[in-house]
Amino acid sequence: MMKFALLVFLISTSAMAYVPTVESLFRHGANPEVTGNGIVLTLVVKKIQPGATSTSVQDVSLLKDQRTEDFYKIFINKVSGDSIKVTQARFSSGSFLDVGLEHKVYYPNFTAYTIKPNIEQVEKGLFFALLHSLTLNNGSHMVNYLRSLGVQVRLNDDLINRDKIDYLASYKRYLTIISRDRNARKTEKNPLKPEDSATRDRVDAIMDGPMYVDTKQVKLGRDEGDMAWIVSAGAFESVVSYREREVQKLKYKSAAGEFEITCKDYWLANGTHSIPRYMMIKSFTGESFQVEISNMRHYVEREDDLVKRLSKWDQILKGKESTEPRPEFLL
Repeated sequence: MMKFALLVFLISTSAMAYVPTVESLFRHGANPEVTGNGIVLTLVVKKIQPGATSTSVQDVSLLKDQRTEDFYKIFINKVSGDSIKVTQARFSSGSFLDVGLEHKVYYPNFTAYTIKPNIEQVEKGLFFALLHSLTLNNGSHMVNYLRSLGVQVRLNDDLINRDKIDYLASYKRYLTIISRDRNARKTEKNPLKPEDSATRDRVDAIMDGPMYVDTKQVKLGRDEGDMAWIVSAGAFESVVSYREREVQKLKYKSAAGEFEITCKDYWLANGTHSIPRYMMIKSFTGESFQVEISNMRHYVEREDDLVKRLSKWDQILKGKESTEPRPEFLL
């Protein structure tokens, strides 16, 4: 037991020493793993005066029918790997009843490459990459989408120190063997303590090094006086809280302008998983929106039930589907 505790200590020490990667920061690591295969978010969207930062400002009409609020449900169904099914449904009121369904978009195989990396689509791509990060504790979707935009970020698999991982694995096998048989100490060699001095110096240098290659894209700094991880990768910038690893801001600069999301008031939406209650979004055109995540629910759904739900909605929408404009960051 003591040997395994030592191994855990070595790994933990390495983890504390390295600067987090972009993928690690967008893993939303404070949340427990998602056990169900489905997640549904309810969103209340308002178009607000540029520069507004609170929910008390006077709203500007979001829709042509002069409604000041717009209502959405976003369903995320895990499939396999990084692939998910995504459904976005728009409703006429905050009751979110099927009778008020106005519009539906469904993607049966939604990946980091589903949303095209062009100016017309990039706001959608970044918004849903952030939702993927917040709800599924997965930062690879964000990294892969940024890469499709030409941002020079890399996945953890491309940055990991393979030699260090191999030595840790060898050391774990060594500890397992000698813990089961004390006599094995006489024949088994500690892979972290080779007899040859040159080899031992090389091993020590590898074990003293970071677990991941430092790309210099993440630095520890301050944001509004608080300690934070600052991401700077070409056209992409982000701020992530130091301890909780919660995304505070992200910004993408392009020839069309700047797209910016600010996350506020993280809360336990379903009692266990933390998400921001509000997202303040500034589009490329300079329009400002407030997205309130009013609820999040995890559930288990069979494929047959998903098909029935979508078919039911298709029947409801026959002859009445709305053509009203939606914010550019929504599907």
